[in-house]
Amino acid sequence: MATGVGSFYKGSDLIHDYSCSTCEENDLNTEAQHFCPQCEHYMCDKCVKLHGGYFKKHVVYGRGDIKKWAGFSMDICDQHGNKLEVHCDDHQELCCSVCVALNHRLCSSINHLPDLARGFLETAEFKQLPAAVDKMRSSLGELKNVRTKDQDSLIDSYNNIIAEVKALRKNINTILDQLERKTFEQLDRMMKDLEKSIKDDLETCAQMHDQLKTMIEQLQKITGKNKETSSYIGYRKCQSKLSEAKCLEQVIRQKDGMKFKSDENIVPFLRNLNNFGNIEGIHVNKTQSSAKYSVKIEADDAVCDIVCICELPGGEVVIADYANSRVKLLNRKYRVTDHYNLPGRPLHLCHITDNDVAVAFLNKSSWCNEVHFLTLTRGKLQAVRKFTTDHETWSIAHHQSQLFVSSNDAIYLYTIEGTFVKKIYEAYGSDLQIKCAVSIDGERIYVITQADSKLTTLDKTGRVLSTLKDADLQGPHGLCVSPSGHVFVCGFASDTVLQIDHEGRQKLVTVARKVDGLSTPQSVWFSEQTSTFLVGSFENYNITVLKSC
Repeated sequence: MATGVGSFYKGSDLIHDYSCSTCEENDLNTEAQHFCPQCEHYMCDKCVKLHGGYFKKHVVYGRGDIKKWAGFSMDICDQHGNKLEVHCDDHQELCCSVCVALNHRLCSSINHLPDLARGFLETAEFKQLPAAVDKMRSSLGELKNVRTKDQDSLIDSYNNIIAEVKALRKNINTILDQLERKTFEQLDRMMKDLEKSIKDDLETCAQMHDQLKTMIEQLQKITGKNKETSSYIGYRKCQSKLSEAKCLEQVIRQKDGMKFKSDENIVPFLRNLNNFGNIEGIHVNKTQSSAKYSVKIEADDAVCDIVCICELPGGEVVIADYANSRVKLLNRKYRVTDHYNLPGRPLHLCHITDNDVAVAFLNKSSWCNEVHFLTLTRGKLQAVRKFTTDHETWSIAHHQSQLFVSSNDAIYLYTIEGTFVKKIYEAYGSDLQIKCAVSIDGERIYVITQADSKLTTLDKTGRVLSTLKDADLQGPHGLCVSPSGHVFVCGFASDTVLQIDHEGRQKLVTVARKVDGLSTPQSVWFSEQTSTFLVGSFENYNITVLKSC
């Protein structure tokens, strides 16, 4: 950058980062020292004085505020403040004369902007630009709202963790208090025992002391004709008492007082701890792109209605088509490769183990609620066995050979063989249409009820742990727990898919919305093999595949 303020004719090779606009109009090459954003003029020291005389209320920025100079002007170079004149095809950049002189002298393809712009107003890409900008602005607005909610959620998480740490500290203090109390109780018992032992020893010593004194005094007083015999008898008794006293002395001398030896594992264990636990960031899944894939087959009589989706270990996808009474098999490219016809409309299905799935539906021919087990063998879905229930089968979930089957208002536990065990949970209301999923460890049961738009989390005994409502969760219709434990639920009325924390207490993020291609979603699955969401919708021939980031 040149530092002088003198003027040169425009033919000069001297290049400035910003040139005085007024001087440039007079074919002079002068470095600008000032900028007026209202006039969008760059000025040298001489021209700024003239400008100040005409526009006294204009705010002019000097070199100290150079970041404010360029502002935003369509046809002005952001870097140098000059008019944009050409386009460098090599670098795909709009350039002013200074850009060309400094950075693009060796470029092979530089085109004049008026030539490139000729007829551009009538092109489809130009006419579609406002809509694309509006769509992006809308998306950014939603993203801003989401991040604002994330900020509030972050504060809540921070406060919750502090509360958990304090609760843990309180629990540790309680445990330490209990250990201290038990140690003192042990000390008190030992103190009483030792006090009694010392008291008994003192009494025994005093008694032995007096007995020896009496015996030796009596021995020394023996007289008469039997003195020798009596003395011998006295001697033997004294010797016996001395032996007894010697044993007593040895026993008492071997007795110790009290000593304390702390558990050598406690202090090193505490010193090796860096903190009370690991604070982990929760992985939040967000949509990067979306696509539609048709799941219609020639045999379908009605518009598809995908009420449930799950993935097999090999990457194949199994879907339940309510409207056409079929279970369909999709390959990794989401093409239907096989199907299994049911004697009724499937309401839900779940993965069991390996290539086995369980399907819950109402058998129209017998009007019985049934669970059918299917397996994938050589690319074909085949029936294995079935069992019936005495209640509706709105959903089914599996965990370690246990089946959780929900009706309109309750959840029942069955063995994998179909034997009824017990009723776990019962809700009260009309048209609840309960659907459930189970956490990976089996400790939590996630329950959605479409009528009251809420997610309820139970423990494995059916006790309510938490209840969640959210503006983005209206008419929840489908939910899933991914293989690593992430919880997702879709809102039928809100056209959304949400990620929920594993405790079921709060929404982590709204993964997808209507702008991502969702419309009345009623089933969702998250594939960790491909990092994609598979969403089934009401009366739609397509499933929506959302790429996660």
